[in-house]
Amino acid sequence: MQTEPMMPDHAIKLGAGRSALLWGLFFLICFGLGYPTLNRYDARKLGPDWQGYYNNVAGRDDPGDFPFNARVLVPSVARPFYLVARGRCGSWDPVWFGLLVANSLFAASAAYLLLRIGLRVLGDLPLALLACTLYLLNFVVGQLWLTGMVDSAEACLLLAVAWVLFADRWWLLPILGAVGGLAKQSFLPFATTFAAAWWLVAERPAKRYVRLVLVGALAATSTASLVLAQSAMAGHTAAPWTLASEWNSRSNYVLNLVHCFTDQQFWYAFVWLLPLGVWRLNRLPRPWVAASLVTGAVALVLGGYADLHGTVNRPFFTAVGPVLTLSAALLLAERKSKETSA
Repeated sequence: MQTEPMMPDHAIKLGAGRSALLWGLFFLICFGLGYPTLNRYDARKLGPDWQGYYNNVAGRDDPGDFPFNARVLVPSVARPFYLVARGRCGSWDPVWFGLLVANSLFAASAAYLLLRIGLRVLGDLPLALLACTLYLLNFVVGQLWLTGMVDSAEACLLLAVAWVLFADRWWLLPILGAVGGLAKQSFLPFATTFAAAWWLVAERPAKRYVRLVLVGALAATSTASLVLAQSAMAGHTAAPWTLASEWNSRSNYVLNLVHCFTDQQFWYAFVWLLPLGVWRLNRLPRPWVAASLVTGAVALVLGGYADLHGTVNRPFFTAVGPVLTLSAALLLAERKSKETSA
C-alpha cells in the first residue's frame, strides 16, 4: 500500500483560541444530538447496560448491573454534573443530563483529536473539518454514544493512542492504558492490538524495541486498572481471562460473525461509511490504516465471541471509524472539486 508523506504537525497551527472554539462547537453539536435522552424517552428500557450506567451515576448499588457498572470512567465524569443538576434542571432527568455531558465531553474530544490527525496527515483544515462532521453524524454517535452508553470514552482514548503514535510520544501509552481500562473492557485488546500493529507496519527506523516494551506496558496498565475496577464492583478479585470468559456466548462463533453482518443495525452505521471510506485509504499513513483495520478485525472476532449481532457496530466504529471518515472526506472533497472545475 502506497501512501503520501505525512504533513508536519506544524503545517497548520490552530492556536489555542481556535482550538477552544472548535472543541466547544463539537461539544455543543454532541449535546444537541443527544438531547432527546433528557426528557423524550427513558433509555433504561433499551437494555441492561443503560440501566447499569444509570444506576452507577445515581449511586445505586445493584449486583445485577455487573459487569456494566465496572465501566466506571464515563459514570464517574457524569456524576458531578448529575449532582449539580439534581433538583435544578426542570423536566430533564439529571442522571441522563450528567451522562450526556460526560459523553459529549469525550465525543467532542474524539472529534478534536481526529481534526488534529487530519491536519497532520493532510494539512487541510476544511477537509479535516468535513471528516469530523461525518464522524459526529454517524449513527453510532448520535443513537448510541450519546444516549447514555460509555463507548465515547473508549473511542476518544483509542484516538488518543493514535495521536500519541503520530506525535512520537510512545511513553504516554501506559498512562492511556491505565485510564482506558476504566472506560471499557474491550479497550485492553483494542489499544494493545492497535499499538502493536502500528509498530509492526512502521518503517524500520521507527521500530525501536523500547517502543514494543511500551506497548507491553500499555497492556499491563490497562489490565491492572480493568481488574481493579471489576474486582471493586464484583466484590472479589478475578483474573482477566475469567472476566473474558463471562462474555463467551458458547455458540457457533462463525455463525455469530455472520449475524453481525446480516443484522440491519450494523448497516445503520456502515451502509454509507464503508462504500465511501475504502477508496482513499491508500492516501493515508500506512501504519494508521493497518492498525485501524487489524483492530477492526479484532472487534468483529470479539463480536462473534460474544454474539453481539448488529451491536458490533459500536466497537467496529471505534476501531475503523476515524480512518474511514477521513478517507471518505478525501473522496467527497475530490468529487466536489472536479464538479466545480467542470
